[in-house]
Amino acid sequence: MPGHKACAEKTLRGKLKVEKTRNNGNGRQFAFDTITAVSQTDVRLSGYDKPLNSRKESLFISNKTEREITAVEVRMTYKDMQGRMLHETEWLLRADIPSGATRRVEFPSWDRQNSFYYHKGRQPRVANVTPYRIECSVLRYVSPSVTSAGEKL
Repeated sequence: MPGHKACAEKTLRGKLKVEKTRNNGNGRQFAFDTITAVSQTDVRLSGYDKPLNSRKESLFISNKTEREITAVEVRMTYKDMQGRMLHETEWLLRADIPSGATRRVEFPSWDRQNSFYYHKGRQPRVANVTPYRIECSVLRYVSPSVTSAGEKL
């Protein structure tokens, strides 16, 4: 339109800040604790899956603690069927998991060329693909802080 200038819009976000507290819905906020998992019975990993042509992997995380969990850090070691390491990675998997509950989480696959498949998953019909095993362990989990009286801060 004649006589009107087009102005550029600011589309970039400012610096993002890390959330150090969380609002629990009633206006109160509480801080987070990072707890190094000393026992594999606190948080259970199960049901891993990664089909051949998938760009994502998934697994189930079960919270066996008395506290809500908001994230779990896991180490995954991928090995061929002879036990040789193919890859190792660590992920911080964010998921709100109430005490006693289980949640399925997805994360990007390490297999970017779609040439590996999980040996307990569906066997592909194509040739020249490699089965692998996986070892998963919980390094730590993140949970809201709890006072000595058991009330969330």
